[in-house]
Amino acid sequence: MFRLTQLRLTALYSGILMIFLTVFIIIVYFLLYMIITNDQERRITSLAEQEMKAIEDILIEQTNPDLIDSQNVVFLNEDQFFFYVIDPRGQLIMGDEINKGLRPILLKELQQSAPKENELKYVDVNLPSHMYEFSRFHSPELRLLTIARPIIIRNHFIGMLYIGMDVTSFSKVFKWLLIVLIGLAILFIGVALLLSHFMSKRALVPIQESYNRQREFVANASHELRTPLSVIFSSVEALEMDGEITANDFSQKILHRLREEVKRMTKLINDLLTLARSDSEHASLELVKDIFDFRPHAERTLQSFEDLAMKKEIHLHFDAPESVIISGDTDKLTQLLYILLDNAIKYTPNNGEVTLQLRVEPFKHQHMLTISVKDTGIGIPREDIARIFDRFYRVDKARSRQYGGHGLGLSIAKWIVDAHKGRIEVHSEVGKGTEFIVKIPF
Repeated sequence: MFRLTQLRLTALYSGILMIFLTVFIIIVYFLLYMIITNDQERRITSLAEQEMKAIEDILIEQTNPDLIDSQNVVFLNEDQFFFYVIDPRGQLIMGDEINKGLRPILLKELQQSAPKENELKYVDVNLPSHMYEFSRFHSPELRLLTIARPIIIRNHFIGMLYIGMDVTSFSKVFKWLLIVLIGLAILFIGVALLLSHFMSKRALVPIQESYNRQREFVANASHELRTPLSVIFSSVEALEMDGEITANDFSQKILHRLREEVKRMTKLINDLLTLARSDSEHASLELVKDIFDFRPHAERTLQSFEDLAMKKEIHLHFDAPESVIISGDTDKLTQLLYILLDNAIKYTPNNGEVTLQLRVEPFKHQHMLTISVKDTGIGIPREDIARIFDRFYRVDKARSRQYGGHGLGLSIAKWIVDAHKGRIEVHSEVGKGTEFIVKIPF
């Protein structure tokens, strides 16, 4: 129980830290990306304005349009990769680039994905293998930030100016930054898990100490109560043997009621002692596993309920092979069977049916014992099935008082199954009955 609670607290604490860390990383990455991107866009916009003005001045001074010389236009920024002026027919008027061998590739890329007028656009250029040396990082991919500006001379549209700025370095830096941030996130997640585990462990220390004291008190009190209850039960049996007392109907009813209450209290104390032992760190070591035939034990357990079943006119059915050879704790498995049958008969109305089935089947490299206890009783609501194995939990307290019980039986059954490394399943429908299926490997 405490281990599960600690895991939940660890998951909660680490989840909060992970969410905070994730949001922090996203915000930092987004802010850095926006700041650098805005700076790049501001720089290329300023560059485009200066370049456009320089080209317009050259074209205004040029007397012969056929002798336009692009050499008079110089790169104004070290990150500038190219500039081209293309007329309305798609012909290159003037331009320059980092390397002349790149011109066909760049012009082709502009034809396919050129930015619109006054638009900023990122363009990815794939270089042939023999041109990797033109790339700053000697890689086949270039990332360029491009912008388009119209060139207008005396109200006459001359062409479109395209400028490209190399932002490959920034792109790669952000990719590596993302990898570094993810690596740091993984590292901090590990630290968060360790810190959360430590915090949850420290938080549960006083609760666990208090719980252990209460458990010891319950165990000690239950153990001390067994002796006086045994004396009371023996006294009631002695009184029932006195003919003068039993001759009186009122005295007989009192003794019968007292006997039933003592039996109920004894069962409750035994259940509390069982649960106290199950909370021990070495509870699983208390199992005494033997190889035995489970069928005779199941038959005797079923026979012990015949009188109660007869009073309620409940039909008992038993389905099992001639021998059910298994490995397990004889007493604990018999107790498990008793709890399941007791519940089935208790919550099955008159003229109902209770069926017990035992099966042994191959399971991987082992065998599997399957116990099925099915009834035609009142059933369990779907929303309560997940909690019926909790201690002292009762689906309907008024109904539980009517049928008896303290909500401990199924908790003990679950512990017995878990101690045998098995599992227990519940299939139920309100008004139609319930089936408990236990599977224990051996």
